[in-house]
Amino acid sequence: MTSGNTQAFKEAQKALRRRRAAKNVGIGVAAYAFGILYFFPILYMFLTGFKTEIQAVHPRIFFTPTLDTFKKVFADRGLSLNLSNSAFQVTMSTLLCMLLGVPAAFTIRFGKFKKASTNRTLHNWFLTTILLPPVAILMPLFLFYNSTGLMHTRFGLLVLYVGFHLPIVIWMVHSFLTDVPNELIEAAEIDGCSRIQQIGYVVLPLARMGIFSACMLVAVFVWNEFFLAFSLTTNQVQTLPVYMSRFREQQGQFTAQLSASSTVSVLPALILGWLTQKNLVKGLTMGAVKG
Repeated sequence: MTSGNTQAFKEAQKALRRRRAAKNVGIGVAAYAFGILYFFPILYMFLTGFKTEIQAVHPRIFFTPTLDTFKKVFADRGLSLNLSNSAFQVTMSTLLCMLLGVPAAFTIRFGKFKKASTNRTLHNWFLTTILLPPVAILMPLFLFYNSTGLMHTRFGLLVLYVGFHLPIVIWMVHSFLTDVPNELIEAAEIDGCSRIQQIGYVVLPLARMGIFSACMLVAVFVWNEFFLAFSLTTNQVQTLPVYMSRFREQQGQFTAQLSASSTVSVLPALILGWLTQKNLVKGLTMGAVKG
């Protein structure tokens, strides 16, 4: 290769590297712009919480922040009560869904029934229940809860949350268990392991990412649930999303107080998501390619 050709080759490589660098910069700028645009409503809500009601109605770019709105929100006993109700429902619903969903998914995947199609039938049945909208069964639920005394109780709402989110846990955990070889379970049986030991020693280590992802999704869904809590509870057992709806009344909408209470509601889920995003994304992407 002559010196002229060598120089031309080097120039071509430099031009290619510059194009690649420009492309990477463009992709990075677009990604950051999309992230800022996506996060802007949360940022605007957070900033509005530090405004007065007058400042919130007539927004300005520059304003003097104040803690008066947060003081009003925290001074209301309803916030602490509904916050404790939400924490109770999230904790108990997630725990019960895990305790019931993991063994159920294990049974559907490795259980031996008289008919070979029973496993698939049970799996499909749980999948179809995920598609059931709560509004479709609100009237039967209202009549049943009203006649059994479950209306306006923490336990009644907890039963609904477990019932609606248990199929999600079974579906996600089952998708991870499809990659667990039957030989591992058979080897555990030969070694004398019971079903509980098989779940503890074999299933949990191999499907921990799927279980963690299902756990996080159930917690987020229950934390954000509004319709059932609004329809079947009173002030004593209502959750945080129902509490926030009270800031829109006949006298008007209290935008600043709504933003402050929404910030309090969003922060736990936001912080938990940031702390666990790597494991959550890994678990969801792993489960997305499984049958």
